[in-house]
Amino acid sequence: MGCCTYFGSALLVATLSWGSYYWYTNIGLPDWYWQARLPKDVEQIDVSDTAALKKILFSGEPWLLQCYSSLPYLGQHLPAPYRVHPVFTDSLVTMRGLVRGGVLDCEKPLPSNKSMVNKFGLVRRSQPLLIFAAGGGKPKQVPAKDVGSAYALTAWVKPKAEPRVRSITSQKQLQGYCGGRRTCLITRLPADSVILEQLARNFRTVEILTLGEDATKVALSWGRGAEVGETLEPEEERHFGRPISILRQDPHAPPGRKGARPAPRLLRGFNGDEDVPSLSKFVTNAIDADPADDFMKAEMPTVTVKKSAPKKEKKAEPSANDNAEVQARRARARAEKQKKEEETRAAQAAEEAKMSEEARRKREAQRRAKMAEEEEQASNLIEEDEEEEDGDAGEDFEGEEEDDGEEVLDLDM
Repeated sequence: MGCCTYFGSALLVATLSWGSYYWYTNIGLPDWYWQARLPKDVEQIDVSDTAALKKILFSGEPWLLQCYSSLPYLGQHLPAPYRVHPVFTDSLVTMRGLVRGGVLDCEKPLPSNKSMVNKFGLVRRSQPLLIFAAGGGKPKQVPAKDVGSAYALTAWVKPKAEPRVRSITSQKQLQGYCGGRRTCLITRLPADSVILEQLARNFRTVEILTLGEDATKVALSWGRGAEVGETLEPEEERHFGRPISILRQDPHAPPGRKGARPAPRLLRGFNGDEDVPSLSKFVTNAIDADPADDFMKAEMPTVTVKKSAPKKEKKAEPSANDNAEVQARRARARAEKQKKEEETRAAQAAEEAKMSEEARRKREAQRRAKMAEEEEQASNLIEEDEEEEDGDAGEDFEGEEEDDGEEVLDLDM
């Protein structure tokens, strides 16, 4: 009885363990469990809300999004709802105030019957699967090499999320920035203006553009007023030709085709003081205002860049086949040049030969002088040796005489 109870308990524990593991990896815990643990910097995004999803992906405000799905693949299970990755949350804490974070189901079908994975070509193998949206362009997946740590993710996202003031120098740039959904603020302030930098930081959904202070280099024409000899009404003069103006998308305009001319925009001019509070109030009112309230419909303005004066081209030299006179003149010039070169080479050779002969003579004279000096020194040495020998012989002779004197015997004794 005890043995059966033991094996029954072990089987029950094994069954519960396997069931819990299967539930955790395939079904997941209840949403309320994960939602209670969702960090405050992360928002849950419903992909079925098309308007909210478009605002997040294309408004221009920087968002860092983590995808989750209930579809597992070989070797790894994708995160369940609200199960955020530590790399994702740690990087959001580092970039708090600059980038917003959210989680969404990238496998759920959109109204176009395509999921975000199919629409943007996302790679499921990269975990965590992160998307970065900013600037109103197409959202991009964060590369797999940059999701390994919070430091690498922050280093990839932060430079792209910083606000920018863009300088316009061509019509293509203007249409690229203002021809889509985003609102544009066109100014004549310098690109490094503190006012524009503050506006770009405060209004992330607005494209801040500058044409530069010098209107003679980059000009902006609206096709109205003095440009075409037309007299503007007072309500039109408040908008056209202003140094600062804002362009909005017309919500009632028909959708444009790819490559077609941009639809008319809604224009509003600024006539106040060029400071941050005044311009901030102007931009806020223009964004929140009704399209029919104090706006003018206008075509996309034209940017004209003054070209610099062309460089003077060098006069081409006549070719050898011009005429016989030119050819003869060139032949004489070549002959004279060749003659001068030969004379110069001959003079150099003569000078080198002369210098060589003088050097030879100088060496010979030095050699002879040295030989004479050596012979003279040898003669002096011989004479000195003979004198020394003569002196030594006299001294010996005198010594012998003294010795002989000492050895004489006294015969008387």
